[in-house]
Amino acid sequence: MSDRLPHADEAARALRDVDQRRDQAVRESTQESRWVGVVFAIALFAQLAAPDFFGEKVRPWMSWSVFALLMVYMVLLRTRRGSDLLGRPARPRKSEISRRFAYFARLAIVVVMVLGFIAALYGGKLLFPYAGTVLGAVLCGGLIAFGPTLQKGLNSLATRRRPDDSGVLHGSR
Repeated sequence: MSDRLPHADEAARALRDVDQRRDQAVRESTQESRWVGVVFAIALFAQLAAPDFFGEKVRPWMSWSVFALLMVYMVLLRTRRGSDLLGRPARPRKSEISRRFAYFARLAIVVVMVLGFIAALYGGKLLFPYAGTVLGAVLCGGLIAFGPTLQKGLNSLATRRRPDDSGVLHGSR
């Protein structure tokens, strides 16, 4: 009896290994470092709580600082070293992102922006004192506690699975 597996069994095992490694790469490489979520949660809390403690005059400065943080984040995502720093050495190819998911994600962003605009118009008429601080604490805690789970869920929804495609990931460049 031969020590080697038949060619069909060996090929099937090799294909399973490739699929497992690809899935592992998707899981590990599209998941950001924990500190990124914590930094954004703290920035969100600071933006919502600062006007309660320092007055309305700090609201534009907080908005600009959060905007600057987002721009730094976007620049870091576009560079190889920055992506490494963020814990994202690879990302899914654009062809692997589900068109249906992309449509609903864009729709959700527009809805959140419209709701944010409406909230900004009527933000001075809050229900109770320090409502921004309470809202910031709840959102901050939720983002820190459920951020990784939410990100894993969104990544699994966004990434299309095609058994005939061997390359799901590419480098950050």
